[in-house]
Amino acid sequence: MSGGFLFLQPMENDLKLIRIGKLSKAKGLKGHVQAFVEPEFVARLKKVKVLYIKLKESNIPYFVDEYEMADTGHSLFLMEGINDRTKAEALHGKEIYTEETNLKKPKKFDNLDYLVGYQVTDEKLGFIGLVDEVFDMPSHPIVHVYYNDKLVMIPLVNEYNLDINDRKKTIGLLMPGGLLDL
Repeated sequence: MSGGFLFLQPMENDLKLIRIGKLSKAKGLKGHVQAFVEPEFVARLKKVKVLYIKLKESNIPYFVDEYEMADTGHSLFLMEGINDRTKAEALHGKEIYTEETNLKKPKKFDNLDYLVGYQVTDEKLGFIGLVDEVFDMPSHPIVHVYYNDKLVMIPLVNEYNLDINDRKKTIGLLMPGGLLDL
């Protein structure tokens, strides 16, 4: 023990760690620490038993006694050895990691970034452009495409007879008139 903290030896280098977020401030007097877990990892995290916290140049494992995590990524952790506010405050701003094996494989449609570079075509207009960026909005994804040197946002909704062909890397649509004029 050093200064009242529980420090474990860093794990072997062959352990693949993924940065999932950052610790923020202490909450309460018993050592709880607020954190932000990147939303892309919230649904993929299996039960959190160990968090790795970057201290100096090492990732130190901390066993998680209890935690709460909202879908937004806002979280609250209580870790073994962190049992008062002072110890929790010392972790403010530290990056947190988990083992790659503690993450479920991403489902293809959980992250639509793979659509970047796909050709967008319309049944009437033909080639529209290449997907430049994808935004996963609550109601439906939106792709950014440059059409006639203008950035256009196209919602990916079934009403446009959406046809995504992964083999050809195309997105086929039948868009309502005027959508590209907005």
